[in-house]
Amino acid sequence: MINTTSTLGVLGRFSIAVCLSLVMASCGFHLQGQSQRSFPAQLNLYVDDPILGSMVANNLSERGVVLTLVESVVGTDTKAPTLQLTRTLKNSTELILDANGDALIWRYTLSSEYLVIAAGVQPDTEQTLTATGSLPMSVSTDVDLSGGNATINERIEADSWALLYKQLASGITRQLSFE
Repeated sequence: MINTTSTLGVLGRFSIAVCLSLVMASCGFHLQGQSQRSFPAQLNLYVDDPILGSMVANNLSERGVVLTLVESVVGTDTKAPTLQLTRTLKNSTELILDANGDALIWRYTLSSEYLVIAAGVQPDTEQTLTATGSLPMSVSTDVDLSGGNATINERIEADSWALLYKQLASGITRQLSFE
């Protein structure tokens, strides 16, 4: 008796593995290692909101970035790049009202203008900085504040803003890693 199943079995398994590899590669699936994001070794930081400034500073310090907080971007030491976060705004909007006209659901939005000024570039004026290509960044959440207990609603509102600050700071840090 001739044993053909062992040769066909190995050949069959090999061809299935090759076909699966081709299918996986053609659909865009690729195994990748951990992303190696890069941050500048030193950075000047100008932020118009102290809460956002402290959260961004903490995120960057955890990644080994030496930060210099600056009061103004004009006249800053240009040996290091400068991250400028301006026009930071907190906005709350009523989304759904009850029959009495009281807000049931609110949308909280936190936004800021993101701009990185390369090392060696000295801006002329503050107006030049706000007119050039800054990137608007924002995060938002919808919050249900219905109910009768005002102290709980105030706590939910405070927690929502704290979460939005944390999310915006993380987004800014992530964006800086791609610069």
